[in-house]
Order: sequence, then structure tokens, then C-alpha cells
Amino acid sequence: MAGSILEGQGGAVEAGILRDQLADLRKGVFISMPIGTVLSALILAVQMLSGGGIAAVLWFAAVSTLNCARIALALARLGAPDSRPKAVRNRLSLYGMLAFGSGIAWSCLALLTNGYTTPQASLYLIVLAGTSAGSVTYGTSYAPASINFITLPLLIAVGCIAAKGGIENYVLAFTVLLFLAGMVRSAMLGQSRFRETSRLKYEARAFAAEMEQNSRRDPLTNLLNRHGLEHAISRLGSSDGPFVAMLIDLDGFKSVNDTYGHNIGDGLLVKVALRIEDHAPKGAVIARIGGDEFVLLFPAGASLHSPEALAAAIIAAIANPDPDLASVRVGASIGIYQSDKPKLTDMLLRADFALYAAKRSGRNEYCLFDAELDEALERKHCIERDLRSAIEAGTLCSWFQPLVRLDNYAVVGFEALLRWRHAIHGAISPPEIVTAARETGLLSLLTETVFRNSCAMIEDLAKAGRNDVRVAMNLSPRELEAGNVDDMILDIVKARNVPTAMLEIEITEEAPVDRDRVDEKVGRLADAGISIVLDDFGTGFSTLVSLKDSRIRKIKIDKDFVRDLAKSVEDQALVKAVIDLGRTLGIEVMAEGVETDADRMILRSLGCTVAQGFLFSAALPRHEALAFDARLSSTSVAAEALFDPAQIALRNPHSGSAA
Repeated sequence: MAGSILEGQGGAVEAGILRDQLADLRKGVFISMPIGTVLSALILAVQMLSGGGIAAVLWFAAVSTLNCARIALALARLGAPDSRPKAVRNRLSLYGMLAFGSGIAWSCLALLTNGYTTPQASLYLIVLAGTSAGSVTYGTSYAPASINFITLPLLIAVGCIAAKGGIENYVLAFTVLLFLAGMVRSAMLGQSRFRETSRLKYEARAFAAEMEQNSRRDPLTNLLNRHGLEHAISRLGSSDGPFVAMLIDLDGFKSVNDTYGHNIGDGLLVKVALRIEDHAPKGAVIARIGGDEFVLLFPAGASLHSPEALAAAIIAAIANPDPDLASVRVGASIGIYQSDKPKLTDMLLRADFALYAAKRSGRNEYCLFDAELDEALERKHCIERDLRSAIEAGTLCSWFQPLVRLDNYAVVGFEALLRWRHAIHGAISPPEIVTAARETGLLSLLTETVFRNSCAMIEDLAKAGRNDVRVAMNLSPRELEAGNVDDMILDIVKARNVPTAMLEIEITEEAPVDRDRVDEKVGRLADAGISIVLDDFGTGFSTLVSLKDSRIRKIKIDKDFVRDLAKSVEDQALVKAVIDLGRTLGIEVMAEGVETDADRMILRSLGCTVAQGFLFSAALPRHEALAFDARLSSTSVAAEALFDPAQIALRNPHSGSAA
């Protein structure tokens, strides 16, 4: 694998090895040359003490001059060595030539000792052997330097010793010859090992650099990935701004994978990447940061068109029909954000917020992040930031909207609804609360809080002798699917001894990913005696299938069918059909969103028995809801007074709150 990655980089690796050899040789020179000078001075001193003359001084001068030349060469630095491997080779060769010159100078020891026959010859041979060994030791990175130095002096010494004759001299000459061979072999092995170590180092660096480069690229489209995008943005200067960031998300891409398979889907992503590149301004940064999400970042001045015009052109290019996708149409939505400073997290956050604003407008739309969206984003962050403290402090609480029988106006239940009046942003709608809880990881805490509030309401109703009244709370299939909500509910019910017959769980028809897991949890709740209610009936995609579930005890007709029911013959027919279907299946049917007495009368005439809505009461704090129940259950209240406009206004001081 390393070989394929490093293909074409051999020259760079070799250049690095040469630089390492030169650097190591330079370090060795600063050690070996002073030692060599000291040893040559020792020989000079011995020669002078033994009557040596001018020859010894000249020899010492030659050795010292060559040592100084080698030190001077080591001190002289090459300019830009990274780009001049030839210059490095030349410098190494020069080291070798100077070493050879030093070898010639040390060969002259044979002249000073008359062919190593003087009494000092043994000492000089020992010094020569030490100098040779030191040369090999401190020059392992480049063998020619040490070999050039030691070969000639030691060969001459071998010849001189052998010429003296005698078995002892022959053995000594042979020993010196073996020493020379060993030093040459050590020098060659040292260089080989040094070069191998250096090669591995540079190949490892090249491999790491290649991996780092690959880690910044999306392997499918060869665009930058998120890591690569971060690196690219970090190199942009704010002086080039302002910058435009476009977050591009494909519409309908999942259908491509589902219909044609992932191979066709991958091919489409490659085509989309090319279409974005075709429209991108010169010098733009393009990245794929998700399955079907792309980022286009460029200085505003680099584009000949406005960001809006460019976004429209990109959308048109992506939406252009693909001949390989006969039955699926793919489009794109784009969020645009412009900033003076290229900060990735900040830009993507705002571009993403604009993207979802564009998606709310439909397919093939773009949206520019403006002051209005900035205010909405700040509101979102503020809600998310304050949510936990609101839950813990109890400022986020549950209010209860009554469920009323249409024949005798008796309260038969309450639905727990979220209420939170934020200190800055006022009333926060339940969908906003749930979304913020999901995105901040507080959904399980929120659900538990609502359930505990519902249990407290049940306990109060039981104390008042109203065991026939049920309290309902909402759960989405995704909540059931993701967590252990069923365990939480059953544990609290058991710990507080809450009568399960007074508890209802309203489940919306939001489609779960793992239906079997949701069905298992719904089954546990139903088996414990908790009523399961199908909420928002008529707005989901599996309505009739859901009715086949024997655990469903009640269905709630969605308010969109009930509002202004008296004015719509079509809605009346639909509501009548649902009521008759429920009666046939033995499932209780109720309506939500009743706001006028005319709608109440129509519902009753159609056979609906229970309803909730502003006509009866908005959601109320727990103590007010209990008081409302007590008042309606009193025989002193005339039924016809229930719908008197003045009485409704007095009874519903919170009627402006969202249901």
C-alpha cells in the first residue's frame, strides 16, 4: 500500500536521504576533526622528543590544514537544500575528496617512521588504528568519507610491516589488513542502515502526508470533506471577504437510492458535484459534508452574479432531468449566508437555518439568511439555552384542557399540554418546546416532567372522587422508538400507585423507523391498563392500518376537519364516516378543535359523543382545571349557560393560549 501511495515520490525521498547524510556527516566532523587534531599533535610531540625535524612539523601542518578545511566545509551551509539534491551530492563528494586528502597525509606516517621501523612505530600504528576507527564511527552516514580516509594509510602500513619479514610481522600485517576490511565493511553497513532508516522516515512522512490529504477529500466526488473544508477556510484571510457560503441539500435523493439503488445514487452525487463545479466562481471552495449536502464557499467579489442568481442557476442545473432517472425528479434547496469573516461553524449554522427556511417554501428554492432569520435563530438558541432551567424551575409546566361530553356536558377527561412563558420571548408553542428538547437531548426529561404532572393531576382527581375522569398525555412514535419511555411510565405508575385506568397515551401518526420496537412498547403500556389513543386522526399516512390495532381504544378527529365543520358538507361527510367506522370497530371517537356552538351541534348530530376545544375551555393550570371540573359537575350549573358568550369569556381567561 505504501508503495502505491509513494509512487512518483522516490526523488523527494532520495533528496531527503542525501540531506540527512550531509547533516549527520557535518555533526561527525565537529567531533572527529578535533580528536584527529589532538592525536596528530601527540604524534608531533613524540617526533620532536625523539629528534624529529621539519618533516614532522610539515606533516602536522598538512593534517591540520585538511582538518580545518573539513570543518570549514561543515560550517558552510547550502542555500535551499530542499530543492538542490545535486548540490548535496556535490558537497558529499567534496567531503570524500577531503577525506582522501587526509588519508594521503596520514599515509606519510610511514615516511616519518622509516617504514614503521622506528621504536615509536607501534605507538603510531595504535594512533592510526584509533583514528581509523573514529572516522568510521563518526562517519557512518556516508561510507566514502571514512573509506577514502582509512584505506591508503592502512594499506601502506600493511606493506611496510610485511616488508620487514618474520612471522610476527606477517601476523601483524595480516591483522591490520583484517582491521581494514572490518572497517570498510562497517562503513558500508553503517551507510546502508543510515539510508534505510532515513528512507523509512521520509516514506512514513510521505505516507502520513498522503493520508492527511486523503482525509480531506470525499472519496466519491473528490470534493473536500468537512475536515478539508475546515482546513481550506483556515487558510483564507478576512481581507478577501466578504464571503458567501451556500449550503446545498438535494430534494428527493432518498427516492433515488430506494428506487434505483445506491450505485445509481452515488453516480448522481458525482454528477451533482460536477454541476456545482461548473457554476462555481473561480477559486471557490467546494465540499461534500454529508450524504447529499454540499457547501460552496467563495469571496463575494469572485462571482459575476449575485448570490441569489447563482443559487438559482445551481438549482436549475441540479434539477435538470437525468436520463438515468426516468421516474424520479431530484431538485435542490439552498441556504445562503454572507459574512465578512470565514468562520466555518458560524457560516454553516446560519446557512443551514436559511436552508430549512427554503425547504419550508417547497422544492427547488433558495433563501438568504437575513435579519429576520437572524432574529429567529437567536430566539431558537435562547429557547434551547433556557429549556433545562425552565423544566427544573417549573416555569415550563403542563396545563390541562377539558374533554367534554356533548350530551350532558360532563368533563370526562383532560389533555396535558405544554405551557412555557419565556421571560424574553413570551409564550413558546409546544412544537417549539419539543423541537428544542429533541435538539438539546432533553426530550426524555421533558416527557418525564409532563408525565409526572399528569400523574399529579390524576392523584388530585382521585382525591376529589373523580376516578372516572382520564388524563391524556402526548407521545410521538419517535419518542417511543428512541428511548425507554415505557419503562419510565411503568416505573412511576408503580412507585406512585397511579390508577392506570385514569391514564391515556395519545400517539400521533408520525411514522417510526422501527415499527416493531414501537409496537412492543405500546403493547407493554396497553397491557398495563393504559388507554392508547390515536391522535390527529386523518392527517397521517397509516390511518386505516392503525385502526386494525386492537390496542387502540380511542381516536381523535383532527381539528382541521372540525374547525368550521358547520360550513363544510365534505368535512361533515368525512367526520360521519370516521364516527361510523369507529362505532363499527368498537373504538371511541372524539373531536378536537371545537370553537363554535354550531360545530358542537353538528358533531352531536353526527354521533360524536366527546369533544374538546375553546368552546368549552382552553388549557388551564391544574388548580383551575380542577375547579372547572368541579363547577361543571355541579348540578347548579344549567347546561344552556355553558354556551352563553359572557360565561365562556369569564370561564376561559386563557383562551388566547394555543391549544
